[in-house]
Amino acid sequence: MSPAVRPDAHPAPVETERLLLPRLAHAHTGDLAKIYEDVAVARFIGGPHLTSDATRAQINTFEAIWHRRGYGQSAVIEKSTGQMIGRVGLHDWPAWDAVELGYVIRADRQGQGFAREASRAWIDWAEHELDSDALIAVIQPENLASIRLATQLGFQHGRPDVTPKGVHVQIYRRELESRRRHGPGSRDDTSG
Repeated sequence: MSPAVRPDAHPAPVETERLLLPRLAHAHTGDLAKIYEDVAVARFIGGPHLTSDATRAQINTFEAIWHRRGYGQSAVIEKSTGQMIGRVGLHDWPAWDAVELGYVIRADRQGQGFAREASRAWIDWAEHELDSDALIAVIQPENLASIRLATQLGFQHGRPDVTPKGVHVQIYRRELESRRRHGPGSRDDTSG
């Protein structure tokens, strides 16, 4: 069973210096579908299978995870423009009993640190609120930009694997620092 949020957890991240991170919801379907229309963006996350219907179904899944687990994917809204530029957040992998940090950013906004900024907010939250020892990143071997970002975020290569849909991937793993320092069931609340 995938990890859940601690019973005394603080709310998931909703804001960074440059971004708003609201729960990904049906209101974001059109914007997310437009992001997925870009072949360069979608090629490592489902490619041509990410139709409008598939995007709607994906958001249903993400909303169910939020409801069941207390975490999920966030829309990434750039504060300066008010535009949705991607999605970042946590996703269950029940077959691996793990939680993945996943990120997708619109092509014209890539390379500006938005995925890193939103991912760091989620990692910081998971450090204190997620009842798990680690996060994983599930990345296709050809996705060098994602591998580079994952390693910058402290993920280390763990193993090759195959997703339930038959996609060959590399699994990267990042230990959660607060769990290593304080052990299972503890919480580091020194930040206030």
